[in-house]
Amino acid sequence: MRTYEWEHDLLGRLFCAEEGDITVGVALDYGIRISYLSCNGSENLFFEQPSDMTELATPDGWRVRGGHRLWLAPEGKHDYYPDNDAVSVEVTEDGLLVKQGNDPWLQGEKEIEIRFLPENTLEIVHRVKNTASETRRVALWGVTSMAPGGTEYIPMAVRDGGSDPNHVFTTWDYTSLGDERATYARDLITLDHYPTGQKYKIGVGHPMGSVRYVNRGIVFEKLLDVKTGAAYTDGGVSFETFLCDYMVEVETLSPLMDIGAGESATYSEFWKLSKE
Repeated sequence: MRTYEWEHDLLGRLFCAEEGDITVGVALDYGIRISYLSCNGSENLFFEQPSDMTELATPDGWRVRGGHRLWLAPEGKHDYYPDNDAVSVEVTEDGLLVKQGNDPWLQGEKEIEIRFLPENTLEIVHRVKNTASETRRVALWGVTSMAPGGTEYIPMAVRDGGSDPNHVFTTWDYTSLGDERATYARDLITLDHYPTGQKYKIGVGHPMGSVRYVNRGIVFEKLLDVKTGAAYTDGGVSFETFLCDYMVEVETLSPLMDIGAGESATYSEFWKLSKE
């Protein structure tokens, strides 16, 4: 594994790691954000928020920025803390460990560990320590802001003969199921990204354990472990996706967890990259 620091024109100082065909870059002066991801020399697969963009930002100073972040669900003000302070990065045996200081809005400390695995696969380990004085019931939420212009594929489980519902499917108040970017089939939801002036978000309770986003000649596959019978937030969903004119967000959620005061919780998702 090769590591180095890179001054990116838009993203700022990045600490980068290369292994095989994959390059990842972590922002040093804000975050936690995994801000850069490339495979086989591709362009950055993540959204890069222009510095003068007023959308996807709050008056308090939070900015989406792009890339991968760790939130806690259900969504609330705590997710929009202006995380504009430096983070620490440690080189591990098989990747990077990124730590954020105590988040006063969240009342928690966040870590993301990036582990290089065989076959162009990364394990993204999310950790949160509860620094509040009471137990909290939350889900760890891995949110990845992808570059615009791609196509997202969400496989759906299929069965024959069942008399009870097979899926949980949620929508948000701004979502139209008639959105022209969405195609619904029995075994697959396909979302083509392009600007329409409309936002779109759905949640799925039982996808087939993987979601793909294809863009810039690369297949980005996010793999998740759905716990059958576990309690999930947002109506019982383990996967969510959000589209706006600028980006696509590919999001996984852990089951709801009770995290005691001073205790920590961990949740992993996996990224697999390949040529289209």
